Amino acid sequence: MSSQYSNSQPQPRSISLLWLDAESSSAAKSSTLAAAADLRVKVIADAMSPHIDYLRPIHNLLSTLLTDEATLRYRQDVLEDCLANPPLSEGLRALLPQLRNLHNTVRDIRARRNQVSLVLSRLTELEDYIECVTALEALLRKHLTALKARAWRDLTRELGRIVGEPAFVQMTEELPQLRAEIRQVVSVTIGVNLSPDLKPVAATLLSINKERFRGPRFFRKLWGIDDEADWRGITTLRESPDAQAYRNGSVLSERRDMLDRLAANVLFSDLGVVLDDVIRPIARALERYTHIRSGLLRALEPEIAFYVGAAGLVSDLRDRGLPFCRPRLLPADERRLEARALYNLDLALRLARQQREGDLKAHIVGNDVSFGDKGRIHILTGPNRGGKTTYIQAVGLLHVLAQSGMFVPAESAALSPVDGIYLHFPAEEKPNMESGRLGEEAARLREIFSRATRNSLLLLNESLASTSATESYFLARDVVCCLRMLGARALYVTHLHELAADCEAINSEVCGDSRVQSLISLVEADEDVVRRTYQVVPAPPRGQSYAREIARQYGISFEQLQALLADGRGRADH
Repeated sequence: MSSQYSNSQPQPRSISLLWLDAESSSAAKSSTLAAAADLRVKVIADAMSPHIDYLRPIHNLLSTLLTDEATLRYRQDVLEDCLANPPLSEGLRALLPQLRNLHNTVRDIRARRNQVSLVLSRLTELEDYIECVTALEALLRKHLTALKARAWRDLTRELGRIVGEPAFVQMTEELPQLRAEIRQVVSVTIGVNLSPDLKPVAATLLSINKERFRGPRFFRKLWGIDDEADWRGITTLRESPDAQAYRNGSVLSERRDMLDRLAANVLFSDLGVVLDDVIRPIARALERYTHIRSGLLRALEPEIAFYVGAAGLVSDLRDRGLPFCRPRLLPADERRLEARALYNLDLALRLARQQREGDLKAHIVGNDVSFGDKGRIHILTGPNRGGKTTYIQAVGLLHVLAQSGMFVPAESAALSPVDGIYLHFPAEEKPNMESGRLGEEAARLREIFSRATRNSLLLLNESLASTSATESYFLARDVVCCLRMLGARALYVTHLHELAADCEAINSEVCGDSRVQSLISLVEADEDVVRRTYQVVPAPPRGQSYAREIARQYGISFEQLQALLADGRGRADH
């Protein structure tokens, strides 16, 4: 479907692994997550995400076309360090759960409704903050001599400054003591008055204790051994359903739910008042650290996830025999793309899932791609199922990956960033289409031409194929002529071999500096046998789609159907 990544600006921060600053980072974002569906960007994001929580931010990053060369190089440097230092990447991946805990703690604080839970959550946040800062600073310091990216060095310096602050040092020493004070409160004693007929009629809190109550031990009582009698009940210790969750460490959300359920009970309201008195000195102690915020680490979390995911994806496919390279950035006004042995990343990921082990190189065909003075508008023809759609997606994904700061699936690549990718893939006709499929396609093309510039990339897949061949040819020819006038880079996949044959005529008829060039998807033909090579090369159109060979594959060639009919008549005669 037609889509574009529209302009937006990132928010500046003191330290970021993604952004230099707002002024030097011009971005183009998609208006919806579905805008890049035809390029299968979500599949790439899913393969990169270390955890489901990071799928959306990684998808948004991939769906952002950066045009600022300084920011792109900034990101490439960060990723290159991750790839060159696998222990760094492994350490960052191991740190992500701690960062996620910190994020969840802060989110939990916002849902608190009483003083006790607020103070406990704030204490947990500061403990998580200390743990994350200390671990990340130690990890980066360990690898600092091998790191070249400015972002890593700036972050190491900032974390070192934080760790060295007197307030951080004091907090590191004091928080364990505060936590120990809280952990001493483990039970309360409740006094219950009974009526003459032994019904409970009143209750009060007697004390807050540093010992837990336990159930009776039958055999010890049988033998008259009654040690620790003060803390043992005379009936079974009845646990709430949440007790198991507490023991498993799922404390934050469980505590909030439990307190909310118990709040309606007056006795537990009294308990809350008493615990407020216990917690008040701790709250006063934490007031010394109100200026400390975990925002930096929480903002870094999805950025670290992006690089961990990118490094993991690149390393995994390299291990399977597929190339990945750091793309070289060219000036935008050159409007060029040069790639060697480019392959479709979506296809590679599908094959990797199907074949869990082994080299994939023999199963993936790479193609050399060139957009430049010899041809910026390519008309691609060839046989059905010859890899044309795979090729056009590979070109689009190359820009998506390169312009998010990623490495790209090719042996080498150099490109001028594009200011927008415009997709025009076929859409199924729907009953509510007022103007029919052709009208809907025309409307999307008109929208694209109203927004595209000479620095854009247009990917058209079987556009205007919903009418007769004659009408399709004339409509498509006008579109290609306008693409030449616009000067954009474009790739037009079509079965209109006459259109591809007209490339030189269009170049001579229409003024512009984007030449139109014919590409074909190669096949090797030997008598009636046709073998697809999935290689795409500059060449005049062959003028045939090898429909007979496809019919033979599906068992519906003339000869196959004729034999089927003859066999049917023979059975009928018997």
